[in-house]
Amino acid sequence: MAFKELCAMMVEKLSHGEDLVLTTIINESGSSPRSAGARMLVGKGGRLCGTIGGGAVEFKSLELALELLEQQKSRRKTYRLRHNDQEDLGMICGGDVDVYFQFIRGGDEKTINLFRECLDRLDRDENLWLITDITLLSSWVMTLYSTESPAPDLNLPDSDIKRLTRRIPILEDIGERRIYSEPVNFAGKVFIFGGGHVAQALEPVLTGVGFRCVIFDSRAEYVTRELFPTAYGLVTGDFSKIGDSIQITPNDYVVIVTHNFDAVVEEQILRNKCAYVGLIGSKAKVTALKKQLSQIGFSKEILDKVHAPIGLRIKSETPAEIAVSIAGEMILERALRREQP
Repeated sequence: MAFKELCAMMVEKLSHGEDLVLTTIINESGSSPRSAGARMLVGKGGRLCGTIGGGAVEFKSLELALELLEQQKSRRKTYRLRHNDQEDLGMICGGDVDVYFQFIRGGDEKTINLFRECLDRLDRDENLWLITDITLLSSWVMTLYSTESPAPDLNLPDSDIKRLTRRIPILEDIGERRIYSEPVNFAGKVFIFGGGHVAQALEPVLTGVGFRCVIFDSRAEYVTRELFPTAYGLVTGDFSKIGDSIQITPNDYVVIVTHNFDAVVEEQILRNKCAYVGLIGSKAKVTALKKQLSQIGFSKEILDKVHAPIGLRIKSETPAEIAVSIAGEMILERALRREQP
């Protein structure tokens, strides 16, 4: 479940006075079913949404979360995933997971407002972190940090904020404080140029794994909600003047599948900085386009950054298969970006 949906559910349940336990993996080592940042929301009826990996860890965590819900307490617990360990979870992963069980009282206006603000900032597509001070388990303090509108109440120097606002979840000891920080949104969209069969197969796959897709085509009949019911945005514009309709940022991903307008779109895109550019086509077509663009001044270094032919090499043929190969490549690219400082 996307973090935005989890926020919406928390606002709904808490606003109706329901107590919750937000169960989060805050640290892991070795092999484990899920990484830090995996979440499961638990209410009086059991698991409401999310997962921390399934299996024995999730089963034991759900049991404990329900106990803590009754006790109205927060807790931190480490599960050791080894055979014949004290926890005896019957797992052979060989790693450890550190789970934080965060009790949230129903009707807690401060927390409700925080997650409402989180929803607003997600809609504004900000770079956003959820930061929780768990020094005192019974009285945790949660806040939001955004590069666009930093939180005023962190009470930390810039050097410590830099440590906390990485691209991956992190548990840090800062002075006498223990703080868990997790990025919940990286700004950026996927601009898919061309609304044909490949785009129609690709958009729902990318949307399903957390990308926000904007479809751009010069033909109005290829940019409709009937074709793209889950797209983040739809733009009808001139392929030769894309800057008149949209703005590409360094956080954005670009997929070029126009067929007839690939060269003119690629030329404009390469004059901007963006996170990823992928171009569909045969090796012969890609070579010809590289030659054409190099002749008008684009360096080999810039041209080599384009993923062309686009997608992982899985011998895909149909639009659905091509969509899977493109999505796989973009998921990998996104993961590699998040590992960077």
